[in-house]
Amino acid sequence: MNKAEILAHFRASMKWIEGMKEWEEANWRSPIAEGKWTVAEVIGHLAPWDKFFLNERLHPILAGGELQPYPGSDELNAQSATLAREQSRNDTVHEFLVTRNKLVEELSAVPEAKWQQPFTIGSNTTNLENYFTGLVEHDEHHFEQIRQALDLKGRWT
Repeated sequence: MNKAEILAHFRASMKWIEGMKEWEEANWRSPIAEGKWTVAEVIGHLAPWDKFFLNERLHPILAGGELQPYPGSDELNAQSATLAREQSRNDTVHEFLVTRNKLVEELSAVPEAKWQQPFTIGSNTTNLENYFTGLVEHDEHHFEQIRQALDLKGRWT
């Protein structure tokens, strides 16, 4: 995916998740599959990752800093899921929208030439385009799980 496609996805995700404010609470608190997270927990784990991508990846990449592999994804996910169970849907959606909007703003300002420049995380080399394509794929995986769990017709957008 290129920069424009990545940004289009992020903007569409904001509209879709904002629409969840209108969903019935039972759908919001419904698990995506037996023994899996609820929709609330899935959406609740996205904003902390967006914050991580902004602060621990994008900013250091643009500054030419060293990047270390993230040591505790399970811990971040567990904390995020717990918070989403405890807070209101509006708070979870609001946090996602504010954080995702900040990510869109900052990615929009990155010059096109920077999107192809390689950087290294631990022993892996990638570029912004590939890195954020992975984030889009992560979103789409979860959005498809939600769509299927709630039997929503059509694509998630």
